[in-house]
Parts: sequence; structure tokens; C-alpha cells
Amino acid sequence: MSKKKSILTPDELYKELYKDVQLNHIFPDTKTFVDCEPKIPSNQILDLYKKEKNSENFNLHQFVNKYFKMPYSPASNISFDHQLSIVDYIDHLWDLLIEKDDNHNEESSLVSLPYPYIVPGGRFREIFYWDSYFTMLGLSLSSKRLSLIKNMIDNFSYLIDTYGFIPNGNRTYFLSRSQPPFFACMIQLLADLDDHPAYIRRQYLFQLHKEYQFWMMGKDQLSEINIANRVEENFLSKIKEMNYF
Repeated sequence: MSKKKSILTPDELYKELYKDVQLNHIFPDTKTFVDCEPKIPSNQILDLYKKEKNSENFNLHQFVNKYFKMPYSPASNISFDHQLSIVDYIDHLWDLLIEKDDNHNEESSLVSLPYPYIVPGGRFREIFYWDSYFTMLGLSLSSKRLSLIKNMIDNFSYLIDTYGFIPNGNRTYFLSRSQPPFFACMIQLLADLDDHPAYIRRQYLFQLHKEYQFWMMGKDQLSEINIANRVEENFLSKIKEMNYF
């Protein structure tokens, strides 16, 4: 489970600045600062902070606002058209929740993905692993947007190829953990909707195998308490029942 050498989490980038911002609660949500984008290189921001923080009139909140771009909230201020049916309203929401990494800031905590994807909205500005399966179910029923479902699966394939697994979400601070594995279910969903299901399954076979290896790592070292890495005896039996691989 290795991360790119060039990728650092916000606490690693901003060190004492990160600590001071979070401990002083200058934002009501601790997720706000880690989702901010720096306006200048992070090393310059940190140098400026070290020089200015002990000055008499220093204001931490003003400093952050000066050197960081605040995160936005997708689809947080929308009005409901009462002329629309609930199905049409939900179908309209998909377009408001689509994200594209067109202008990616390399020092943002967001991990860039090659294809458009759906985010939950509000304070959640990134794709999440197992949530996305249920999003795909909605996409398949609401508007038959197969291309978007495939784009999201291709993004997860990219994450497997890059990091060896699918993280909790595409943020640097999520690269240390995952969520319940739904990648195989996503592929089966797409295969069921496609005219060539066998081709769809074969297309992602390498990534399926790689993720399976990630989740099964340690299965041969199960101890008396029946747990090793991400594997425990009940999970192993359940995954066999699902014919995951």
C-alpha cells in the first residue's frame, strides 16, 4: 500500500500550520482546511507562516483566507422545480454532481482522476468507493448513463493500477484506507447493462485480481483470533460465497 513519493497529505505539507488551524477550530468542519487549495506553493506558505505567526496583529483565519482558496460545496444551493417528477429531479441532479479534474492543483489534497465522476455533494467534493456502487445503481435506473458508470469504474481501475487498491476516496488523506470492496459488483452491474458482458468482465480482470490480492493479503497468516491485515475468517467465507473471484 504505497503512495506516490510526490503526494503528501495536508498535515505533511503544512505541519505546524495544519496543527494550529485544526486545533484552533477556525472552521466549523475539520474537513474544510484539508480540502482547501493553496494559492502559492505550500513551502512558501509554510515559510510565511513561520515568519508571521508571532507578530502582534497576526490573525490565523485571515492568513488562511489570504493564501488558500476555500473549497466549494457541489449542488448545495439548488431550488426544487415543483413541476418536475422526483425521477426527473434526480436525473437533473446528476449533471450538478459531475466532477472533472480539468484544472487540477498538484498540491491540492484531491487525487486527480482521468475521467468524470459523481460526488455526493455538499461538504463531500470527491468520489467515495462503496458509495459509488449505489450511485451507479441510481445512474442505471435514472437515465441509463452507461458512459458515466464506465468512467467511474475506469477511475477505480486507475486507482488500483496506481496504488494497488481503491482508497476510501480520491483524497491524499484517504490513501491509507479503503472501504468495503464493491469493485466486482460495479463491473457486474455494467456487464448486465452492456450488450457484450463477457468483454466487460475480461476488460477489468487484471484490476479485479489485483484488488482481490489486496483484500486477501495475510489470509495464510490468520492467527487464533482469526484476523490478519484486512482478512478475518468470516470475511473470507463470505467473499467465497459471493464468488468474488
